[in-house]
Amino acid sequence: MIIKPWLYKTIPAIIWLLLLVLPFLSSPSNIPHDVHQIFLINIFISNILLLCIFYIHTYWAYPLFKNKGLVRYFLVLVALLAVYWLYWAFFSPAPPPHEAFRGHHFDKGGNRGPGGGPHSFMAVLSPLIAILCSFCYRVIIDNASREEMIRERETIHLRTELNFLRSQISPHFMFNVLNNLVALARKKSDALEPAIMNLSQLMRYMLYESDDNLVPLTREIEYLKNYIELQRLRFSDSVKVTMNINGDPGLITIEPMLLIPFVENAFKHGTGLLEEPVILISLDISDTAIQFRALNSVNLLDGSKDKGSGIGLANVQRRLAILYPEKHELRIFKRDSSFIIELTIQLS
Repeated sequence: MIIKPWLYKTIPAIIWLLLLVLPFLSSPSNIPHDVHQIFLINIFISNILLLCIFYIHTYWAYPLFKNKGLVRYFLVLVALLAVYWLYWAFFSPAPPPHEAFRGHHFDKGGNRGPGGGPHSFMAVLSPLIAILCSFCYRVIIDNASREEMIRERETIHLRTELNFLRSQISPHFMFNVLNNLVALARKKSDALEPAIMNLSQLMRYMLYESDDNLVPLTREIEYLKNYIELQRLRFSDSVKVTMNINGDPGLITIEPMLLIPFVENAFKHGTGLLEEPVILISLDISDTAIQFRALNSVNLLDGSKDKGSGIGLANVQRRLAILYPEKHELRIFKRDSSFIIELTIQLS
């Protein structure tokens, strides 16, 4: 469990507040009022001194110890203990004599017993306990600060890496699309103009909408459809392309441009020297998960393709590891004459 940094400062403050207030909330009936008053004064001043010892040691003395200034550290400790014990020895008010306690001796704190002053057990032990608690507290907050710094560095590192990965998608994608437009231009196809319009919509999504952390799943689906239409214009009826969307995307959001590398990969490796290339894209949507599947036929004689080592697939695998840790399952495999990618993302 991660404790918020402000709690580390709040909890000791609350404890000290209770130590200062609680003695005033009880008034034993068997102690005379004037004796009880002296007791409250002594315990209040004592707690104030212990509070000062705690925080002076925490924020001033302990850094000396940590930075190996041991001599100055022990001098500060001696000074803190001396102030506390001198108060009990010479400055704490003693309870007035009272008829009810004739024959008994009370120390300056109002405690019955032999002896008094700084030699009483609690007067000696209390500042030592405060210093020990301060030492442990400082170790805890230092460890918490160190862990927080490590988490921040990891977050910055992951954000930087993620931005770099996302920046790689655009040139990789454009590389493929421009090849499509070149092919249409060579054919002097009438499909070139709608292809450029499709490209315009794709570019608008890439440049202006995919900078957000999350995008509506409907926009990601529309992006996939535009890309597939662009590919259909290029390949015409030579490639059988099917896309099925099952379920209602509704208000579901996902990371942008997360599915397109799989579709790109299907067209890149599923359209080569094949007699009847087939590409099947499906997306099943539920309230708790989305299941994406991309299948493309492959040439069994060509062993150099579909090994998942390209920029697109390696990129998206790393993005999934960063964005959906322990909330996704990615399977990449061959079956007969088909190359298949199956991705499941848990939404909750």
